[in-house]
Amino acid sequence: SRRTRQKLIEAAVDCFERHGFDETTTAMIAARAGVAVGTVYNYFTDKREIILELLNQTDREVAEEVIAQLEPASWQGTTDPRERTRTLIDAIFHTQRLRPGIQRILWAQYFKDPDFREPFEALRKRMSDAIDDFIAAVDEAGLCRPDLDRETASFVVLNAVQWNSAQAFLNEDPAFRDAAARETAELVARYLFVS
Repeated sequence: SRRTRQKLIEAAVDCFERHGFDETTTAMIAARAGVAVGTVYNYFTDKREIILELLNQTDREVAEEVIAQLEPASWQGTTDPRERTRTLIDAIFHTQRLRPGIQRILWAQYFKDPDFREPFEALRKRMSDAIDDFIAAVDEAGLCRPDLDRETASFVVLNAVQWNSAQAFLNEDPAFRDAAARETAELVARYLFVS
């Protein structure tokens, strides 16, 4: 059932955080979930498939939320692009749902295992396309700097926001994360918009 599958994913997350990815066994995951080891194999071939499923679930949720915020129609009639930028940056920062320990594991796997790159890169592509559309829309509305190169701007915005949000989330202090979101929004607004 879907409930059992999710229970196994949550148990795996707990085990990965406590013991690390490499040290966690399917027996540990089964024990944490309160099921037999065979149940794990009814849903997943191994622990690697579990963490890939978690990554894919998270990527889908993040993409839906962030892309909705970037929709050019949602910016029509905006008189204060800086305020709207802050709303967008807050949305991106708050999509960081994965606990810091799991984020560290996923980044480590990204560099070790090519199968982990694909979901990350698919999400980056979706976000990049949405940022391209957003920048085109606000540029056509006359809100961007006249010397702005859209392609370069898209690259800079995506990487600055993605990196800052990931790094800020690793800090456990919510006040720090909020300050980082606020300052990242200011950075993006000063870069993109006419003063």
